Amino acid sequence: MIHNFIRTKHTLETTTLRIIAGNLRTRKIQFAVDPRTRPMKDRTREAVMSLLGGTFPNAIAFDLFGGTGVLAFETVSRGASKGIVFEILKSAAREIQANAKSLGISDSLEVIQTDVLDWSKGLPGNCTRFSKNANEIWVVYCCPPYSLWETNGKQLLAMLERWWNAAPPGSLFAVELEESTPTEFLPTQADWDLRVYKPARMAVAEKESAAEDSPALPLN
Repeated sequence: MIHNFIRTKHTLETTTLRIIAGNLRTRKIQFAVDPRTRPMKDRTREAVMSLLGGTFPNAIAFDLFGGTGVLAFETVSRGASKGIVFEILKSAAREIQANAKSLGISDSLEVIQTDVLDWSKGLPGNCTRFSKNANEIWVVYCCPPYSLWETNGKQLLAMLERWWNAAPPGSLFAVELEESTPTEFLPTQADWDLRVYKPARMAVAEKESAAEDSPALPLN
Protein backbone atom coordinates (compact mmCIF):
# COMPACT_ATOMS: atom_id res chain seq x y z
CA MET A 1 0.00 0.00 0.00
CA ILE A 2 1.28 3.46 -0.92
CA HIS A 3 -0.74 6.10 0.88
CA ASN A 4 -2.03 9.15 -0.94
CA PHE A 5 0.37 11.55 0.76
CA ILE A 6 3.17 10.81 -1.72
CA ARG A 7 1.02 11.00 -4.84
CA THR A 8 0.84 14.81 -4.95
CA LYS A 9 4.09 16.75 -5.14
CA HIS A 10 4.46 20.08 -3.38
CA THR A 11 7.15 22.75 -3.57
CA LEU A 12 9.83 22.07 -0.96
CA GLU A 13 10.79 24.66 1.64
CA THR A 14 14.25 24.82 3.23
CA THR A 15 14.25 24.97 7.01
CA THR A 16 16.95 24.94 9.70
CA LEU A 17 16.53 22.67 12.70
CA ARG A 18 18.47 22.75 15.96
CA ILE A 19 19.34 19.88 18.29
CA ILE A 20 18.15 21.07 21.69
CA ALA A 21 20.07 18.97 24.23
CA GLY A 22 22.62 16.21 24.69
CA ASN A 23 26.03 15.73 23.12
CA LEU A 24 24.83 17.30 19.85
CA ARG A 25 23.33 20.32 21.62
CA THR A 26 23.14 23.49 19.45
CA ARG A 27 24.14 21.60 16.29
CA LYS A 28 22.03 22.65 13.31
CA ILE A 29 20.88 20.87 10.17
CA GLN A 30 19.17 22.13 7.05
CA PHE A 31 16.38 20.22 5.41
CA ALA A 32 14.26 20.78 2.31
CA VAL A 33 10.84 19.81 3.63
CA ASP A 34 7.45 19.25 2.11
CA PRO A 35 5.27 21.82 3.97
CA ARG A 36 2.75 19.07 4.69
CA THR A 37 5.27 17.34 6.98
CA ARG A 38 5.26 20.19 9.53
CA PRO A 39 8.59 19.71 11.33
CA MET A 40 7.89 19.75 15.06
CA LYS A 41 8.57 23.14 16.62
CA ASP A 42 11.59 23.36 18.93
CA ARG A 43 9.50 24.17 21.98
CA THR A 44 7.15 21.27 21.31
CA ARG A 45 10.07 18.88 20.80
CA GLU A 46 11.65 20.03 24.06
CA ALA A 47 8.34 19.59 25.92
CA VAL A 48 7.86 16.08 24.51
CA MET A 49 11.43 15.06 25.37
CA SER A 50 10.91 16.30 28.92
CA LEU A 51 7.67 14.33 29.23
CA LEU A 52 9.53 11.21 28.12
CA GLY A 53 12.22 11.71 30.75
CA GLY A 54 14.76 13.98 29.04
CA THR A 55 17.55 11.43 28.55
CA PHE A 56 17.48 7.97 26.99
CA PRO A 57 20.31 5.71 28.12
CA ASN A 58 19.77 2.05 27.29
CA ALA A 59 17.16 2.92 24.66
CA ILE A 60 16.63 2.60 20.93
CA ALA A 61 14.55 5.20 19.09
CA PHE A 62 12.06 4.39 16.33
CA ASP A 63 10.76 7.36 14.34
CA LEU A 64 7.89 5.92 12.30
CA PHE A 65 7.33 8.96 10.05
CA GLY A 66 10.80 10.45 9.88
CA GLY A 67 10.27 13.61 7.85
CA THR A 68 13.46 15.44 8.84
CA GLY A 69 14.67 12.72 11.24
CA VAL A 70 15.17 15.31 13.97
CA LEU A 71 13.33 13.28 16.64
CA ALA A 72 15.75 10.40 16.15
CA PHE A 73 18.71 12.82 16.06
CA GLU A 74 17.54 14.40 19.31
CA THR A 75 17.05 11.03 21.02
CA VAL A 76 20.49 9.76 19.98
CA SER A 77 21.95 13.07 21.18
CA ARG A 78 20.34 12.38 24.57
CA GLY A 79 21.88 8.95 24.97
CA ALA A 80 19.96 6.43 22.85
CA SER A 81 22.21 3.72 21.43
CA LYS A 82 20.57 3.81 18.01
CA GLY A 83 17.91 5.60 15.99
CA ILE A 84 15.80 3.88 13.33
CA VAL A 85 14.02 6.29 10.98
CA PHE A 86 11.26 5.22 8.60
CA GLU A 87 10.65 7.56 5.67
CA ILE A 88 8.61 6.80 2.57
CA LEU A 89 10.06 9.56 0.36
CA LYS A 90 13.42 8.75 -1.24
CA SER A 91 14.58 12.37 -1.30
CA ALA A 92 13.81 12.83 2.39
CA ALA A 93 15.50 9.54 3.30
CA ARG A 94 18.65 10.69 1.50
CA GLU A 95 18.63 14.01 3.35
CA ILE A 96 18.23 12.28 6.71
CA GLN A 97 21.24 10.09 5.93
CA ALA A 98 23.26 13.12 4.80
CA ASN A 99 22.43 15.04 7.96
CA ALA A 100 23.30 12.04 10.13
CA LYS A 101 26.70 11.99 8.42
CA SER A 102 27.19 15.73 8.98
CA LEU A 103 26.33 15.27 12.67
CA GLY A 104 28.79 12.38 12.96
CA ILE A 105 26.17 9.81 13.98
CA SER A 106 25.91 7.66 10.86
CA ASP A 107 26.93 4.59 12.86
CA SER A 108 24.05 5.22 15.29
CA LEU A 109 21.33 5.95 12.76
CA GLU A 110 19.62 3.77 10.17
CA VAL A 111 17.11 5.06 7.62
CA ILE A 112 14.57 2.64 6.17
CA GLN A 113 12.96 4.01 3.02
CA THR A 114 9.59 2.28 3.07
CA ASP A 115 5.89 2.60 3.86
CA VAL A 116 5.94 1.99 7.62
CA LEU A 117 2.24 1.03 7.64
CA ASP A 118 3.07 -2.02 5.55
CA TRP A 119 6.44 -2.69 7.20
CA SER A 120 4.85 -2.78 10.65
CA LYS A 121 2.61 -5.70 9.68
CA GLY A 122 5.71 -7.86 10.17
CA LEU A 123 6.07 -6.99 13.86
CA PRO A 124 7.46 -8.18 16.18
CA GLY A 125 9.77 -10.17 13.91
CA ASN A 126 10.88 -7.18 11.84
CA CYS A 127 12.45 -5.53 14.90
CA THR A 128 14.55 -8.43 16.14
CA ARG A 129 17.67 -7.29 14.25
CA PHE A 130 17.67 -3.82 15.82
CA SER A 131 17.62 -4.49 19.54
CA LYS A 132 20.36 -6.84 20.74
CA ASN A 133 20.15 -5.90 24.41
CA ALA A 134 17.29 -7.61 26.26
CA ASN A 135 17.11 -4.70 28.72
CA GLU A 136 16.91 -2.03 26.03
CA ILE A 137 13.65 -0.07 25.91
CA TRP A 138 12.08 1.46 22.83
CA VAL A 139 11.25 5.13 22.33
CA VAL A 140 8.61 5.15 19.58
CA TYR A 141 7.58 8.35 17.80
CA CYS A 142 4.52 8.41 15.55
CA CYS A 143 4.14 11.84 13.99
CA PRO A 144 2.46 11.32 10.60
CA PRO A 145 1.14 14.04 8.30
CA TYR A 146 -2.19 15.16 9.77
CA SER A 147 -3.98 14.13 6.60
CA LEU A 148 -3.11 10.49 7.29
CA TRP A 149 -5.28 10.49 10.41
CA GLU A 150 -8.21 11.35 8.14
CA THR A 151 -7.43 8.96 5.29
CA ASN A 152 -5.70 6.10 7.13
CA GLY A 153 -6.80 6.45 10.74
CA LYS A 154 -7.76 2.80 11.22
CA GLN A 155 -4.49 1.63 9.66
CA LEU A 156 -2.53 3.96 11.95
CA LEU A 157 -4.36 2.57 14.97
CA ALA A 158 -3.62 -1.01 13.89
CA MET A 159 0.03 -0.08 13.38
CA LEU A 160 0.32 1.54 16.80
CA GLU A 161 -1.27 -1.48 18.43
CA ARG A 162 1.34 -3.73 16.80
CA TRP A 163 4.17 -1.52 18.05
CA TRP A 164 2.67 -1.34 21.54
CA ASN A 165 2.31 -5.12 21.75
CA ALA A 166 5.83 -5.73 20.39
CA ALA A 167 7.64 -3.17 22.58
CA PRO A 168 9.41 -4.35 25.75
CA PRO A 169 8.14 -3.18 29.17
CA GLY A 170 9.26 0.34 30.01
CA SER A 171 9.10 1.51 26.41
CA LEU A 172 7.92 5.05 25.72
CA PHE A 173 5.50 6.26 23.05
CA ALA A 174 4.86 9.76 21.70
CA VAL A 175 2.09 10.25 19.13
CA GLU A 176 1.34 13.55 17.40
CA LEU A 177 -2.26 14.33 16.50
CA GLU A 178 -3.97 17.39 15.16
CA GLU A 179 -6.10 19.10 17.81
CA SER A 180 -9.26 17.84 16.11
CA THR A 181 -8.04 14.24 15.57
CA PRO A 182 -10.26 11.78 17.50
CA THR A 183 -8.47 9.98 20.33
CA GLU A 184 -10.19 6.78 19.20
CA PHE A 185 -7.16 6.30 16.95
CA LEU A 186 -4.95 5.75 20.03
CA PRO A 187 -4.53 2.20 21.37
CA THR A 188 -6.75 1.64 24.39
CA GLN A 189 -4.11 -0.57 26.05
CA ALA A 190 -2.13 2.56 26.94
CA ASP A 191 -2.81 5.21 29.58
CA TRP A 192 -2.22 8.28 27.42
CA ASP A 193 -1.22 11.66 28.77
CA LEU A 194 -2.59 14.25 26.33
CA ARG A 195 -1.04 17.71 25.97
CA VAL A 196 -1.90 20.50 23.53
CA TYR A 197 0.90 22.35 21.75
CA LYS A 198 -1.00 24.30 19.11
CA PRO A 199 -1.67 23.28 16.41
CA ALA A 200 -0.66 19.81 17.64
CA ARG A 201 -1.86 17.54 20.40
CA MET A 202 0.70 15.09 21.79
CA ALA A 203 -0.17 11.77 23.41
CA VAL A 204 2.54 10.20 25.58
CA ALA A 205 2.52 6.84 27.35
CA GLU A 206 4.81 4.27 28.93
CA LYS A 207 4.29 0.55 28.54
CA GLU A 208 4.22 -1.04 31.96
CA SER A 209 5.06 -4.58 32.85
CA ALA A 210 2.13 -6.78 33.85
CA ALA A 211 3.16 -6.57 37.50
CA GLU A 212 3.06 -2.79 37.66
CA ASP A 213 -0.02 -0.99 38.91
CA SER A 214 0.95 2.59 38.11
CA PRO A 215 2.95 4.30 35.38
CA ALA A 216 6.59 5.13 36.01
CA LEU A 217 6.68 7.77 33.29
CA PRO A 218 7.65 11.12 34.87
CA LEU A 219 4.73 13.09 33.48
CA ASN A 220 4.88 16.71 34.60
